[in-house]
Amino acid sequence: MYSSRATKESDFFSVTDHLKETAQKAGDERTFYRAWSNQALYSANRQKRNQGLRIAKEMQEYAVSHNNKYGIYSSTYVAGCILSMMGSFKEARENLLQAVDYLHENFPNENAVAPYLELAKIEYTQNHPLRTIQYTDQALKEPGIEPRHQLNALSIKCLAIADTSIYKLNTVEYLERFNQVYAEREKIKNQLGRDDIYGADVECWRLINDQKYDEALKVAEKIPSTLIRLEIKQMIYKRMGDYKKAYNTARNHMMIRDSVNSAKNGHLLMEMTSALDLGRVELEAKELKLRNQQMQLEHISDELEQKRLTEEALNLSLKNRDIELANAAIKLQNDSLDQHIQLAKLNEFQSKLHAQEQSERLKLTMLYSAIAIGLLTIAFLCFYLYRRQRAAKRLEEAHKNLQTAYDQLEEQTTARERMQSELRIARGIQMGMVPHRFPRHDAFDLYATMAPAKEVGGDLYDFFVQSNKLYLCIGDVSGKGVPASIVMSVAVNLFRTVAKEGFPPAYIATKLNDTLSADNESGMFVTMFIGIIDLQTGHFEYCNAGHNPPLINGEYIQLETNAPIGLWPELEFVGEQMDYVKGKDIFLYTDGLTEAENKLQEQYGEERLQTLLRHQTFAGAQQAIETIQEHVARYVADAEPNDDMTMMYIRIK
Repeated sequence: MYSSRATKESDFFSVTDHLKETAQKAGDERTFYRAWSNQALYSANRQKRNQGLRIAKEMQEYAVSHNNKYGIYSSTYVAGCILSMMGSFKEARENLLQAVDYLHENFPNENAVAPYLELAKIEYTQNHPLRTIQYTDQALKEPGIEPRHQLNALSIKCLAIADTSIYKLNTVEYLERFNQVYAEREKIKNQLGRDDIYGADVECWRLINDQKYDEALKVAEKIPSTLIRLEIKQMIYKRMGDYKKAYNTARNHMMIRDSVNSAKNGHLLMEMTSALDLGRVELEAKELKLRNQQMQLEHISDELEQKRLTEEALNLSLKNRDIELANAAIKLQNDSLDQHIQLAKLNEFQSKLHAQEQSERLKLTMLYSAIAIGLLTIAFLCFYLYRRQRAAKRLEEAHKNLQTAYDQLEEQTTARERMQSELRIARGIQMGMVPHRFPRHDAFDLYATMAPAKEVGGDLYDFFVQSNKLYLCIGDVSGKGVPASIVMSVAVNLFRTVAKEGFPPAYIATKLNDTLSADNESGMFVTMFIGIIDLQTGHFEYCNAGHNPPLINGEYIQLETNAPIGLWPELEFVGEQMDYVKGKDIFLYTDGLTEAENKLQEQYGEERLQTLLRHQTFAGAQQAIETIQEHVARYVADAEPNDDMTMMYIRIK
């Protein structure tokens, strides 16, 4: 089988090489570059994506050196397609957008439908329905678009509109929009006389919108992709109210998806490792050859210099491969986070199923209780005359019932103590998520505290120093208790993962929002303030996502309005900056501080906080936090806390 496959590949490259040579001699540059592009895509489609990308880069270098505009466009477009297959979506977008701009600039009479459709597929894969619709609309506006491309664009647009139904919940506006695009698609399909690969997916969504769930299940079986088929069937069962089947389908979907992702990432790592080993072997061969030439030809200095440059290039290539391996490891970590989110969904389905079973058991219990009461009444009437003789037996039964009640009370007490113990453990885990050691640093003094109102809460904070920059955040999850603590742990892990890549605060907030808003059926969100302080220049860059404004030297700063994180997808957060904050004190907090109430339900308020920070002098960050805590405690007195309270104080030296 492997030999047959290798023979086919050899035959394909032999035919296309001959076609390239013939087209080049005839001066047919387009046929020449199309044959070359097919070689790159052929390799990528057969799991040799590094080879395909290398062919695309060779084609691009050749086109640039010969100043061939069509070759530059073709190589840029093909590189974007292959990077998309490899999961490098950021680089794929950049190449495809460059291909669109280059085509419009140099070939105004030709359309850019192909790169626009590839961009739409990337955005649909990344769960960005609004961007998907934007690119399909741009593809449909291109002049001279072919019917088969129209059909593909309308199919992808239908699926993107269907994705928005998760948030719009089948509103009239959504249904009208979907039906309009579906009608246009049917017209093009009838003209072509055939359907495309997305036909079964689109038809299934139309039946779901019409609430024809049984027919939708039949059509779903025709979808070639197992993952997409299970995902749509899960949606249908959920809307039918059959949570048991929805739960089982979701579990199968997650198991198959994890298997596919593991195989895909494993193959990518194997391909990268093989390429790395090949580079190392080539490097060792070059080093051996260089040593032999040094022993034999020491007087030829120019050739030795050339070998040195070759060695540096190979070392740089090895470093690039190591970076690619690190990126693959990060992707595996992100897949693990996705698995945790899917587990949370499965727990939700299981809870609903358990609630249905509890309801059925309650009905049966009530029926049995009614029957038991009737039987007891009849027994009481029948044996009323013998109550004196059976008094001793009734007393014995009463004693047994009392013992049973006592045993049940003991079991409930044990269960309550176990729950409190588990909550204490959860509190310890949550408190371990945030840093409690505050390093001594020549450029700043920092201290922070977090006090949950219940056993576990939803407040968070984090900080770390990287590349002589202080990264920090503080946030407040909507709600309290265990659900808020779960969202808090996810938000802290996401902040650390994204921030350690060196991205600015606005981009960090955008990435957190993209992840937390996906499938957020509970509607929980996070207010968050994210900042980066350059400890050398004093430059302060920050982004506020619906959180309380911080105080600098006792004065509130004016902030750009951004929505909280997790409410809506596709938001672009806006960041701000200050040129110089050295020598200043920055105080961050959650609303549990200003909304702390005394027994008269009067809040502590922002004015008391501002007055304290204006007129009080602190020796350091820890003393500042402890002073504020004491001031709030005296004001609240014996009143119970109604919200989590978190504070962070930074003095920039």
